[in-house]
Amino acid sequence: MYPYGLIGNCETAALVSTGGSIDWFCYPRFDSPSIFAALLDRDRGGSFSLAPANPMPPGEQAYLPDTNILTTSFQRPEGTLVITDFMPCFLEGDRFVALRRICRSVEVRQGAVEVDCVLDIAPDYARGRGAYIERDGLMLASGGSQEVILSSTLPLRGTITEAGGRPRYALRFRLEAGQRAWFTLGYGERYFALGRQFPSSSDATGLLARTAEYWTNWIAQCRYDGPLQDAVRRSALVIKLLTYAPSGALAAAPTTSLPEDPGGTRNWDYRYCWLRDASYTVAALFRAGFSQEAVDFINWIRDRAYQHDFAMQIVYRVDGDPQLPEQYLDHLSGYGGAKPIRIGNRAAGQKQLDVFGAVIDCMAIYQAKGGFISAKLWRVIERFADEIWAISREPDNGIWEFQGERKHHTHSKLWCWVALDRAIRLARGTGYLDKVPEWERHAQALREEIETRAWNPRLGAFTQAYDDDCLDAAVLQMPVLGFLPADDPRMRSTLEVLSERLVNGAYVRRYDCRDDQGYLSAAFLLCSFWYVDGLIGLNRLEAAESQLKSLIALGNPVGLLAEGADPITGAARGNFPQAYSHLALIDSAIRLERARASQGARSELAPEPTRPAEYAPDSKTT
Repeated sequence: MYPYGLIGNCETAALVSTGGSIDWFCYPRFDSPSIFAALLDRDRGGSFSLAPANPMPPGEQAYLPDTNILTTSFQRPEGTLVITDFMPCFLEGDRFVALRRICRSVEVRQGAVEVDCVLDIAPDYARGRGAYIERDGLMLASGGSQEVILSSTLPLRGTITEAGGRPRYALRFRLEAGQRAWFTLGYGERYFALGRQFPSSSDATGLLARTAEYWTNWIAQCRYDGPLQDAVRRSALVIKLLTYAPSGALAAAPTTSLPEDPGGTRNWDYRYCWLRDASYTVAALFRAGFSQEAVDFINWIRDRAYQHDFAMQIVYRVDGDPQLPEQYLDHLSGYGGAKPIRIGNRAAGQKQLDVFGAVIDCMAIYQAKGGFISAKLWRVIERFADEIWAISREPDNGIWEFQGERKHHTHSKLWCWVALDRAIRLARGTGYLDKVPEWERHAQALREEIETRAWNPRLGAFTQAYDDDCLDAAVLQMPVLGFLPADDPRMRSTLEVLSERLVNGAYVRRYDCRDDQGYLSAAFLLCSFWYVDGLIGLNRLEAAESQLKSLIALGNPVGLLAEGADPITGAARGNFPQAYSHLALIDSAIRLERARASQGARSELAPEPTRPAEYAPDSKTT
């Protein structure tokens, strides 16, 4: 488990360690250069630490209920210290306001504790050198185009020393029981006029109250009230933190280059908006009761489509910029020594056919929930659907972004079918019926092609690609997407085959074949939740609930899930926290609760899946 909590303001985010150190922070956006990157290099990366002078053992973290306000508590023989971290955001009327600052309070609740404050900036992914100037009671720390301004309710009478070849600012102070000090780190703009007095405790406490009110009011929209409510609500709060409020886009994760496989090269930058990931995520939020995020994202998609004349790529920066050139940060040591460290993402140039289906599916859910499909938005849907048949004839890189030979991936073809199926639904709901007959013919042709070429009778399973032997957990989406019923003999058989080859307890690998970088060792949590959905579809609800609880337990103490996990040790793998993992948790919990409500106590009476020796055409249920 990664020993971090996440704070943010829906523009950017920071990781706060259990030792009280902010070890990852990029500004002003998720995909901007870092100024703290100790996450990727403890010596060179930079951090902002508030911790007892005796920092070991690490503290215990928790969120204030129903908020993204983080506390880290240190129990020491000399006293109890609590650090509270948040980034202010709130509503002024109907307008969302995100203040560009990190607020940190240090409070002693028992005894007396000496505290160290260390500001160690490392601008531009630690490629720049910081400088510190004390002026009018403020500490200005700058390097290149990046600048932060530290203020406090305490006098900032610290020292500037050299450490690791660069300067840093350090302050030691002592607090007794009942005393509280505030530190505010402003970034991106000089919102503190030089010469202004220190921010007062009442100002900081007021921001804390307004931010807490915003988060509690936002999460109150959640319609899930089942037994996994804590995990679902935390997942929704994490996803909301990863939304970029100015545009409506959603970052896949706030980090880069946390390794999927230790010692391997699967270290990627996820601080961008993948159309597929965002569509999945917004759909999950919509099902859970959060509608505004869907509207914002759909508007973002619409604007990108018109801006680029409907020639969409699969991933963008969160502000809509399509330029994501990949670079390597060779000067950093990497998380646990993992190399390479990447910024940017070459996947921007890949072909992934499933993207359009995910986008149109999100719009169909939006319409089904009462959303309005304008003529301008309908043109986007129509253009995408019109192109699906032609692009479905081509091979692609697939959902897993293979960098070698392109194939006719089953998952990609499935989502091409989804694009047409949902476009037909949207047309019937809006009255734009001219294209429906043509889309129906293409959807039927795709269905027949998938059922014929993706089914491997020798294995008794749907495979990763047409006429292939590789197994892939992505085919488990077929029932959820309405392509085949969960109890179709082929789906039952596929689930059993995948259980034998890809599943190890709660851990599910993506696929079982060698790719362009070797074999996978880590489980991918999204696939693990898809497997839960497969069990739910077969009415094996007790097994599904057990799997789901095991997956939730893979989260760290504050409920944050990484991209993957080591199936032997349970250690977190990949970027963190991952929107994919949290959206899948929400979806699986909602599906399980609905299945229990509709099917009652029959859960363990459903037969176990059996694998037919060969699929017989007359067993077709579609």
